[in-house]
Amino acid sequence: MKRTLFVASLFISLTLYSQDHTKKGYSYMEKSQRKLAQGQLAQARDYLESARKVDFHGGNPEATAHSRMNLIEAQILLQEKRYDDALRVLDTTHGASFGVNCLERDSLKIVTLIKKHGLQKVNAAFTKAVVQMNPDTAQFDATYCVSLNDLGYTFCFYAPIVLTEEELKSYTLAALAKKCSFYQLLF
Repeated sequence: MKRTLFVASLFISLTLYSQDHTKKGYSYMEKSQRKLAQGQLAQARDYLESARKVDFHGGNPEATAHSRMNLIEAQILLQEKRYDDALRVLDTTHGASFGVNCLERDSLKIVTLIKKHGLQKVNAAFTKAVVQMNPDTAQFDATYCVSLNDLGYTFCFYAPIVLTEEELKSYTLAALAKKCSFYQLLF
């Protein structure tokens, strides 16, 4: 009986501790975003580093937290005009199935490309590019990738549409982008 009571109390205390610890991590992220909005990049980065030290206990909660931290880091890098670094961070933030806010990630990629190359050049690259890929890889998590040769960048993004094999043969990126939230940033 005492052993059961001890195990139960240990389980409850560990559960409460882990929830409190996770909340602290999200609190650091919120503080980081507030400092970012105020243009206080050094403090935003400090809070972000504190959030990265929190144990989110693995699995989807950890993947979700780390993807959110990556989005904050990319925003900091964007404000620092470190566009290649921002794109690198965004490109390592994979998939909605891992808790990523794909719509925000893809919009940040577009904003970064526009700041780096200018709206006109990005529009031209999107207009020329054609999505040509294997339908099996395209349908996984509705993620598509296309080379934007004029920008020297491969743009991978989430689209809420699954294309047939025939459609994939010559579907323009501009046409597919119309289905995405980042389209309004381009056209």
